[in-house]
Amino acid sequence: MASRDKKDVRENGNAKATRRDAILRLITSERISTQNELSRRLEEEGFPVTQATISRDIRELRLVKTAGNGGYYYEVGKPAEKYHAPHKFYSLYQAMVRDVDYAQNLVVIHSDTGMAQAVCAAMDSMDWPGVLGTIAGDDTVLVVTRDESCAAELVQSLREIRQSP
Repeated sequence: MASRDKKDVRENGNAKATRRDAILRLITSERISTQNELSRRLEEEGFPVTQATISRDIRELRLVKTAGNGGYYYEVGKPAEKYHAPHKFYSLYQAMVRDVDYAQNLVVIHSDTGMAQAVCAAMDSMDWPGVLGTIAGDDTVLVVTRDESCAAELVQSLREIRQSP
């Protein structure tokens, strides 16, 4: 495959997405086993990257190393590996969340100090219907839902989790 012109890639307003598409294409078509190898291949494709960028892309794309043909190679993690068990969310939620309420399409979850990010990450992994996104502070999670009805349903579900044994 011909290398891309580095200037063209840099001028692309969506260079990050284009680079990540290239990463996914490379790891599905080749056996890439190290970050250095991935970096070299991206350079050849016209994507100059730093080690920190490669690490971040690997983490955010949820790439995993798997064994095969006598070595370990990057591949895309399976969606089921996103979060291994809902019961982990439930126990974290029951132990760390103090209050939950909503106003219009916004749900506010109050947790113990320092635990909002953990609650938020666990919540994100659960794929709640109607949830558009979450933001965590130190002791507060803000959840944006599609509409007020989704917010009310989410709060009801979360309150039931808090009350279950």
